[in-house]
Amino acid sequence: MDRLITAITFTFPHDAHLAKAKLESEGVEVFLKDEMTVQVHNFYSNAIGGVKLQVRSADVDTAHHILVESGYIQEHESKPNKLLIKLDKWTSKLPLIGNLRVELKLLISVFIIMTVVVVSIVLLALP
Repeated sequence: MDRLITAITFTFPHDAHLAKAKLESEGVEVFLKDEMTVQVHNFYSNAIGGVKLQVRSADVDTAHHILVESGYIQEHESKPNKLLIKLDKWTSKLPLIGNLRVELKLLISVFIIMTVVVVSIVLLALP
């Protein structure tokens, strides 16, 4: 028997039913997981990961193609952020943060800048 693979998740069951109808019209067998839980307790949707639209493992590629074609999944190429690239280049030689991910380098840099600004303001405010 084929395994079921989650192709996409939805916050609301009615959105999942629209995608399910589209896939079934194309001949793909679809199952909805956690649909009833979300209908009964709609605030649980985010906690349990939403309504999961699942297809058989053999139909995953077909379902993905149909969902992209019908606009449920948007594929786009992400362009690299030039500022993050420059920040990574500037901080790559620093001893403590040079090997960290660029997101952590950004957080540390912002923290250092904010600390310097706050300390400067406090020192200037002293009599």
